[in-house]
Amino acid sequence: MRKLSYHIDAYKAEHESGLLDLEHSTPQGKGVKLEMVRPEFLSRSKIFDRYDVFVALNQNRTEIIGVSAVSIVPLMIENIITDVGFGYDLKVAPPYQNRGIAKEFAKHLIDVYLADNGISEYFTTFKSSNETMTSVVHFISREWQAYNFIYLTVPTFKRVKYSNLALSDQLLSIEMLGNSEKLKKYIIETENGIKIWKTYSTYQLKIQDMTCFLNMGIKSINSFKSKTKKIPVTGDVLKFATLYHFNKSNIGSVNEALDVLQKRNIQYLNICCTKDDFVYKLFNPIAISRMPYSLLNTFGVTNGQRLSLDVRCL
Repeated sequence: MRKLSYHIDAYKAEHESGLLDLEHSTPQGKGVKLEMVRPEFLSRSKIFDRYDVFVALNQNRTEIIGVSAVSIVPLMIENIITDVGFGYDLKVAPPYQNRGIAKEFAKHLIDVYLADNGISEYFTTFKSSNETMTSVVHFISREWQAYNFIYLTVPTFKRVKYSNLALSDQLLSIEMLGNSEKLKKYIIETENGIKIWKTYSTYQLKIQDMTCFLNMGIKSINSFKSKTKKIPVTGDVLKFATLYHFNKSNIGSVNEALDVLQKRNIQYLNICCTKDDFVYKLFNPIAISRMPYSLLNTFGVTNGQRLSLDVRCL
């Protein structure tokens, strides 16, 4: 295969429409294809204090063929806060995939942006089944460690039952480690202190396509369900929020959080945790999805350690 010639440039406003087109052409999933829908491409980046977005353009700079973003975020390991690099939003247009662009992006983020900002440790998160991302990360010649966690997705019309539940430890904590005053418009706080991150304000997921058999089956089931409990089908847009700043003393108000979201027509609440955490035992019975994720990192954190992850990275 002939070597591909392309350029990696910093994001410019003129790239906006092309990047949204790239988003449409790179849905997530197979049986059910999910397209990320955002008010603007930078909506996932502007929540960070320090970030940059890089765009891959063809040889003549007439076509966007890929994009990747990086930010510098605080992270707490065993009660010690440190600034690290966080890579996200990696996308390559289908005709240009498996041509080395993703690996070149990874090298560029580390050798250019993070190095220039004095950051030597970094991480990224992705579905544990994503073999492409695993190969991209391991292209960087560092010693990588995996911290595995789970995205539990709970419909907001459901409620937690607390009876006979022993609240164990919480190794993975989700917090806001940045300037929460600056980010007020993205945050909902319950009376007891649990907080909700408005993930849906930065992006939503549209069901771009699903198998015909699955689509027809869901429509049949939905004919017997109330409006608030219907299962999404092709064309529906899914809105998610993320639970954070929860602990054993305030978790009793989580049904209040679900009620707040349901009244705002937000269909789903995400809870990120490990299987050893008390919130896993609490939410697992009412979750509709349990998606294994990996946090691959160069700073040596592994399961069993206490990690506080900034909610903006989810």
